[in-house]
Amino acid sequence: MTNTSIEPSRATNDSTDQRLLSAAEQLFAERGVDAVSLRAIMGAAGTNVASVHYHFGSKERLIEALLDKYLHQIETRRFALLDTAEDAGTLRSIAEAIVMPLAEIGEDGGTAWLSTLGKLLISGHPALIAMGASFQPQAARLQELILRLRPQAQLPAIRFGVTHAVTLTCVVLGDTAHTNRLMSLSGTYLDEGQMRAQLIDMVTAILAGPPNAG
Repeated sequence: MTNTSIEPSRATNDSTDQRLLSAAEQLFAERGVDAVSLRAIMGAAGTNVASVHYHFGSKERLIEALLDKYLHQIETRRFALLDTAEDAGTLRSIAEAIVMPLAEIGEDGGTAWLSTLGKLLISGHPALIAMGASFQPQAARLQELILRLRPQAQLPAIRFGVTHAVTLTCVVLGDTAHTNRLMSLSGTYLDEGQMRAQLIDMVTAILAGPPNAG
């Protein structure tokens, strides 16, 4: 098990709440949210016992604060891409609007955040409820644009596809090394750009639904 800790220079320069969030992000990515105690987070952040309660009130509020970290960035970028997708009128452009905001977070060093979100999505963790209000406008716009291209599609099928497209994207981009270890069994390696392109292709197929579907 990796021994997660905050670098001394970062611990010196970052505020206590940011050190706690950074420590939690790394530990959650490695072990999953439920397997990480507050004591482990405080130990990795080098803070005292009362620090989480002082800054966040509870582990649940700390998780909410961590999930909030990139939500505005994702929303702004996704709506811009959905505007482009509306003009393009293709499922692939909609798939790009799903994948690219998350891929850009990974490229900016947010892979641990993506990994944490992927784990929460897979488990259907209650912590996701706090994200619901933020994602609803994005989900509604995605649904609207997909229905324009697939007017006979059923809403549950569209929602199912979008949910699993987002989950797949977070899981893959949250640990690209793991994906490449699996790919290596067939003698294949994907660089960052290739993996992103493969994800967009796969999400496009998910949004299209089965052959002859509406």
